[in-house]
Amino acid sequence: MPVLQIALLGGVRVRDDQGELDIGPAKCQAVLAALALSPRTAVSVAELIRAVWDDDPPRTADKTLQSYVVRLRKAVGAATIVRVGAAYRLDVDPAAIDVARFLQHLAAGDDTAALAEWGGTPLAGLESPALQPAVDGLVEGWLGAVERDLGQRVADDPESALADLTELTSRHPFRERLWELLMVALYRAGRQADALAAFQVARSHLVDELGVDPGPRLRRVEAAILSQSTILLDGEAAPRDAPPGPSATTPEDAAIPEDAANALPRPLTRLVGRDDDRRRVESALDRAAVVTLVGSGGVGKTRLALEVARTRTRDPDAGAWFVPLDEVRAAQDVDRAVAAVVGAREVAGRDVRAGVLARLRERRGVVLLDNCEHVLDGAAAIALAVASACEGIQVLATSREALAIDGEHLVQLGGLDPTHGPELFADRANAVRPDFDLDEERDAVEEICRRLDGLPLAIELAAARVGTLTATEIVDRLDRRLELLAGHRRDRHHRQRTLRATLQWSHDLLNAREQYVLARLSAFSGPFDAPAARHVAWPDEAHDLDVADVDDLLGQLARRSLLVVDFDAHGKRYRLLETVRQFSAEVLGDGEPAAATMRRHALWCRTEARQLRQLLEGPDELQGTAGVVELWPNLRAAFGRAVAAGDAGLAAAVAEPLSSELAMRGRLEVGEWAEQLLPLLADEGEEGRLTWLLWATQRLAELGDAAGLDRLIARYGHGDHPIVRHARALVTPGGTELVDASREAVTWLRGRDESYLADWMQIVGVAAGLLRAGNFAEHDHYVTDLTDRHREGGPPTFVHWTLFMRGYSALLRGDYPAAEQLFDAAAAVRIPAGTFSANGPATARAAFRNGDHRQGLRLLRDHIVELLEADVTLVPSRLAALEFITMHAAVGRLDAAAVVLGFLRETGDFGALAIDTVAAAAASRITTDPEHTASIQRGADMDHLDALAFMRDILNDGPRHDAVRHRA
Repeated sequence: MPVLQIALLGGVRVRDDQGELDIGPAKCQAVLAALALSPRTAVSVAELIRAVWDDDPPRTADKTLQSYVVRLRKAVGAATIVRVGAAYRLDVDPAAIDVARFLQHLAAGDDTAALAEWGGTPLAGLESPALQPAVDGLVEGWLGAVERDLGQRVADDPESALADLTELTSRHPFRERLWELLMVALYRAGRQADALAAFQVARSHLVDELGVDPGPRLRRVEAAILSQSTILLDGEAAPRDAPPGPSATTPEDAAIPEDAANALPRPLTRLVGRDDDRRRVESALDRAAVVTLVGSGGVGKTRLALEVARTRTRDPDAGAWFVPLDEVRAAQDVDRAVAAVVGAREVAGRDVRAGVLARLRERRGVVLLDNCEHVLDGAAAIALAVASACEGIQVLATSREALAIDGEHLVQLGGLDPTHGPELFADRANAVRPDFDLDEERDAVEEICRRLDGLPLAIELAAARVGTLTATEIVDRLDRRLELLAGHRRDRHHRQRTLRATLQWSHDLLNAREQYVLARLSAFSGPFDAPAARHVAWPDEAHDLDVADVDDLLGQLARRSLLVVDFDAHGKRYRLLETVRQFSAEVLGDGEPAAATMRRHALWCRTEARQLRQLLEGPDELQGTAGVVELWPNLRAAFGRAVAAGDAGLAAAVAEPLSSELAMRGRLEVGEWAEQLLPLLADEGEEGRLTWLLWATQRLAELGDAAGLDRLIARYGHGDHPIVRHARALVTPGGTELVDASREAVTWLRGRDESYLADWMQIVGVAAGLLRAGNFAEHDHYVTDLTDRHREGGPPTFVHWTLFMRGYSALLRGDYPAAEQLFDAAAAVRIPAGTFSANGPATARAAFRNGDHRQGLRLLRDHIVELLEADVTLVPSRLAALEFITMHAAVGRLDAAAVVLGFLRETGDFGALAIDTVAAAAASRITTDPEHTASIQRGADMDHLDALAFMRDILNDGPRHDAVRHRA
């Protein structure tokens, strides 16, 4: 097997016994570089994507990355790059990589060998912001070796080092060690004036460009030159007769050791997903003397702060002091904790704080005060004193609330984003179960991370359970997460060993009034504003709590990181992290206070829902829909609690105002609610039961579940009612029953003063039935009247729907210019997100018909991906299938088109009509060839989600006919 040699210094190159290998373009090189920087170590897919595209990856980043890996494997050998779960690993001996050899020589203290290995700037010619920190670290290591080598040369033969030092200080004008060596070399070479001039040049760079004075070492060298003293370099022995020079130090002024960063606790795990937050903290430290990381318990403040502190100590003159305050019980003891860490001794006649300030006043670096929330007064006092008196020291604090001192800069730390949560889970899970494969359980892991609010501690505790549970089993247990995430970690402080302990720590820091309000806010399962909180956290005489006090208590809870605060166009919104909500619900309990709180919450939901319905039924539909999205989690929780309590009246009152969202935005959950309510409404009047029978049958009809519809009707009856007949007709091809039943349903709804639902039934029932039956003239006349009526004060969705239905009428008649004009008009109507629309298929069709086949197929693929993500019903899948068939038949991919043709043919009247008109030519080519019979049958056995997934996979494969034939 050829022996590979990988070079990263001076550019990314690979050689074997035969010469240099072609490893592809820059993006391929970035993948190889990221792997080679960590040989024989798994590098996550997310890290590799960042290495290639930084923070702007394309939607197809995962697949494109796979193609780069395939190309690299062809060059370097398939066994060289292996897949490990959600990561890749470069299986190459580190000795075959120049960077690894360079670092090994540095670690061994062999600067000569390290410098001989250096081949130039790492990754030269490759632009990858994500890899830049690694490049910077390598350059830093090289410069350190250069400085040590030059130090020895200055000691042995100062003149021989002058040329290199002159060049290096020009290239690195802010590196004081190089200026120090240049000054000493000039001084020892008898060029005292030039040495002093070099100091002035260095000072000019530092003052003019950075706004800082030269450090103490440079100033000591200048003073030694001016006093004609002996100057000693690090490690250089003083002549026996040499007087004490400026390098002599006293213990109080001792220089910070170069390994000061080693005083920080060593991280035992990889920091995942905090690159942006780290940059935010470092940017804040560049501007402020005191920076506080604020966030809820378990969000990872300490871990991030330690990482930042470590990066601030790369300068050998800078130190870092980690002061854990977990065990400090009183504010007055904080000074003593800081003194113990920085090495300040108590001296008679001087208090502890004065000793701390004396110890730090001449130093540079970072003091990290960790976990300040329970000793805020003491932490704030020492932080302010250090920042005011010690110019070279910055204070980095972690706390669940701000220190609240002058000059403090806050950095709010939230949960991990949806990309990095699964990455953290997989990283920790692999430590427990090395064969854990994120790709196999990604959906469940993403659900875990979402429901744990991206909280790193909770994700890590959940990942620790993969030794005994699958990710899916963990999801099923998350409703009792405080018990699930209770695995003890002996390496953590007791307050972080379980999720419950972390929350208990925060809860115990609250006063009684704050605890009372927080417990009642657990009723909310989504965003809420101050009036909502006042409504639910009712005035309580026992805690001397008035309604007016609630606003202040909300602010206090937010400052303590127990409430998340968001701002939108309507003002301030609060929400609880789900872990905090569950803990607070446990505190509230399940007695009468809890029941009263939950009822007040349900009544608030009902009032909000009624107001939103008024917006949904008119031109302000978009505003109403935004409110529905915000209210829905609370609505769901209120409904579920009412049903669990057996209060059918309250449950119905909560759900009824927004039940039409099933029809308008595909919220099929309403149909599930209806099936839960129907058995509880046995003693209610017929009209009340029919309301929920409408939505239960509509859900099953939209899913195409004829058998389920039959079972529901057999159980609850009313099979002859127009709303039930309408639902039956939706899943039963042929005849005029859909039109007839829908007209009667419209009359019934108007008789109940349900004008909004009657208008909806006219469109999706009467008009759709006329279109399915091919009654184009009557359809167009009927729908045109609806368009005109809803332009005046109706919801935009109704205008949009009637326009695209007229467009499909023209399309089915073969009037393509009229169809495109109507589809354009429909697309111009702004509708709420999530509303069923034909814009996607129409846009894809237009691009394809205009000759841009690649763009048309790409647009169709993106539309299908959106449909799958939304878990849509049957109707939109029909429209996507129609475009898929015509496009793929046009480009000769008949076997793939045949599968989808089989599906579309089984979807009812519209599918049959579309095949006979728009897709007639494609259908003829497919059905006359016996080779496609099996593919047609395969599609006939698919449901709409299977068909959508098949279309997505074919479109993701691209235009290769052979690949399509093989998959089909």
